[in-house]
Amino acid sequence: MPRWRTCGCSRSSARRSYQSTWRAWTAAEATRINPDGDVELPDDVVRTFTVVPCTVCGGVLKPDVVFFGENVPKNRVERCYSLIDEANAVLVLGSSLTVMSGFRFVRYAAKAGTPVLIINQGLTRGDPYATFRVDLPLGQALGELVRKASGPSHA
Repeated sequence: MPRWRTCGCSRSSARRSYQSTWRAWTAAEATRINPDGDVELPDDVVRTFTVVPCTVCGGVLKPDVVFFGENVPKNRVERCYSLIDEANAVLVLGSSLTVMSGFRFVRYAAKAGTPVLIINQGLTRGDPYATFRVDLPLGQALGELVRKASGPSHA
């Protein structure tokens, strides 16, 4: 379920709790949709735009994700390490592992002797730690895996 987090008090809430307010300022018709998904809006919409505030602290809301350049919350990192400790293997799907926030888990798993499987087109920083690696586009590799897992009657 999509969640919001405030930049002020770090309160987390379900996106639906702000849905009606959010829809009010996203209902404007885009004048242009760019290839990257950004849109151009009419000038009057941009002039009157206001950020939907947190109902507790008034701070700015953002999706509850870690954006590039932000630190991953410590409790989330600890939870990931805990999950790796309990896992039989770690599967990396479609990542170059350039960013330390993902690469550290591959190194951690490999050091603990937990098998690391990487599916990615091209080299990754985690390749030296991989027990097994598939060099294919992710869609192709997963499609083939599903076909094989489904058995001969679904091929």
